[in-house]
Amino acid sequence: MQLPLIYKKSMQRYFYALGIILITVLGFNILGELLGLLSGNGLSGLTLSSFYHGVADPFLSCSFVLMGVYYLVEPYSEFKIGIQNGQSRWQIWVSQIYGVLSISIFAWLIYLIGTGFQHLNVATAFGILLLIIDIVAFSYAIGSGFALLSRLWKIIVGIALPTILLILMVQIIRLMVNFWHPSAATLNTLAGIFNWHGSWILFGLLWLAIMLGCSYLFTMHQQLRRD
Repeated sequence: MQLPLIYKKSMQRYFYALGIILITVLGFNILGELLGLLSGNGLSGLTLSSFYHGVADPFLSCSFVLMGVYYLVEPYSEFKIGIQNGQSRWQIWVSQIYGVLSISIFAWLIYLIGTGFQHLNVATAFGILLLIIDIVAFSYAIGSGFALLSRLWKIIVGIALPTILLILMVQIIRLMVNFWHPSAATLNTLAGIFNWHGSWILFGLLWLAIMLGCSYLFTMHQQLRRD
């Protein structure tokens, strides 16, 4: 299977964007220190720790934003490159799944380094990794679905779908408040289920399977467009 083409280009774009973020954050931090120096504050308040956190904290936040939005916009571009280079939809999808896993693991490592590995055990670290993979897979599924649409329909669906989901959530909450009055035993059972870490892992794996299935179906039906 010719996996390296799409995967390599995807990682090149991702790390290029990540590099721009790092340079921008570093530049603004240095500029801020220079302005402070010119205003007469001096360098007395500047320490290696403060400079590190001044760069690391915004970089961590921006890298997580990039992680969440990258595969919202990339699936069609990668699909187009793959088709033009003779790859099948299956090869493109598998390459993109490799990309989803690579970006998730890299974002997870950034998180662990940024937090200094504090208050983390194996279960917590695995839970955070699963959460990150679920977020990126969700983004990829949406991006793959949007790749099926023209630009006009992307705007329509992008506005209409969140609105419909918000209305449905409000209606469900209203129905639950008005008609669902569980007993104390039922509430205790539900609390026990949600407090069990295994339930969240199972939910995360189920969510991941659904997102990968959706992205697979969307990728298999993608076509090259003229818009």
